[in-house]
Amino acid sequence: MFDKLLLPIDPSKRLRPARNYAIALAQRLSVPLIATYVSNPTKTGTVTASKESRRGFEALGKRQLDQFIEETTDVKIKPLLKSGKRRKVLAQLIDEGVADTLVLGPFRSVLTRLFTGSEVERILDSESSHAFVVRKEHPLPGSGSPALVVFDGPILSEKALKMVEEFSRKFKCDLELLHIGDEILGEAEAIDKAVEQLRNNLGGDYHVTSTIIPLSFFKTRRGITNSVIDSEGARIVILPDIEDAVSDILLHQLVLSASVPVCVLR
Repeated sequence: MFDKLLLPIDPSKRLRPARNYAIALAQRLSVPLIATYVSNPTKTGTVTASKESRRGFEALGKRQLDQFIEETTDVKIKPLLKSGKRRKVLAQLIDEGVADTLVLGPFRSVLTRLFTGSEVERILDSESSHAFVVRKEHPLPGSGSPALVVFDGPILSEKALKMVEEFSRKFKCDLELLHIGDEILGEAEAIDKAVEQLRNNLGGDYHVTSTIIPLSFFKTRRGITNSVIDSEGARIVILPDIEDAVSDILLHQLVLSASVPVCVLR
């Protein structure tokens, strides 16, 4: 998990927090960082353009990659210049084993997203890798603050718990489990069992707690999550998108509007 990071870049300044986060992740985890620039002839209007025009867009991408590498001295970066629809190219790279984890930033402004939809969500719909979604500058998870594990499905499976445990070990962070809604199988008993299992596996150096907060007309999934983030001082939200633990609504709301970075586990 998180063995090879893949960071798509473009000229937008909105991606700088994701770039910095990807560099910090590569340093912390001592893993390779691959940066890719994906030019899309369909969007640039160069499908039928001359070879010279196409080479111009390829040169732009190469300059962006070269500049990123020149600015980054602490981590070795492998550049990849690709062409096509970004979500399809990224999905293919994941399928080919080039990387197992995406680091994504907001490719579009909030206003543009209202008319064209979320590129981040389209990317997440196209592949099955882990992903960090980073919209603002933020420190990595670590000791002194919990990772907030949010789910609204019936239960956390053994696979989900194993991945959450591995995340905690990698970043040496405590865990707060947050279940939103009242449809959890066995209610408090099920989440208490998950907490007990994580505590036993992680040992006394890790603090694991849980909260169940029901939905209401005045409390959305996003609102509940951001409120708990503030009260617990969490640095990251973990969405264990495994075996129906996370609904499409929860994924949509938190990927777009969580107040801290979001890690989608798959």
